[in-house]
Amino acid sequence: MNQDRVNGSVYFTLVELGLRLAIGSAFIYAGWLKAQDPVGFADSVASFAILPSPLISAFALAMPMFEILAGVLLILGKPARIGALGLMVLTSVFCVALVAAIVRGLRVNCGCFGPSVSTSDPWADLGRDLGILLACVFLYRRGVPLSSDDLAG
Repeated sequence: MNQDRVNGSVYFTLVELGLRLAIGSAFIYAGWLKAQDPVGFADSVASFAILPSPLISAFALAMPMFEILAGVLLILGKPARIGALGLMVLTSVFCVALVAAIVRGLRVNCGCFGPSVSTSDPWADLGRDLGILLACVFLYRRGVPLSSDDLAG
C-alpha cells in the first residue's frame, strides 16, 4: 500500500473524528440550551415569521430534542451517518430561514445557542451554518452507506 494513501486515510479519519465530536457536541449543547428556555426559543422561532403561530410551540419543543438526538448519533460510531443526514437537513432549514429573514429585512435572533445568546449579524450566522452544512455533507459522504444495520443500531 502506498504510504501517501495511508497518511491521507489517517488524516481524513482524524478530521472526520474531530468534526463528528465538534459538531455533535455543539448540537447537543445547543439543544440543551434551547430545552432550558422553550418559551424564549419559541420567541426566537416566531421572529422569523415563517411558521404559523399554532406550530411555533410544538416546533420549539421538538427541535432541541432532535438536535440532541442527531448530535448523539453523529458522535456515536455506527449511526454517525444518520446523525449527519439529520443535521444536514436541519442546517439546510436554518440556512433557508436565515436567507428568508435577510431578504425580508427582518431583524431576528437565530436562537442557535438558546434565546439568551443573541447574535446581531445574520450574515455571520449564515456563514457559520453554511460551514456546518459543508462539514455535515463531508461526514455523510465519508460514512458507510446506510443499511438496515444502521437503522437497527
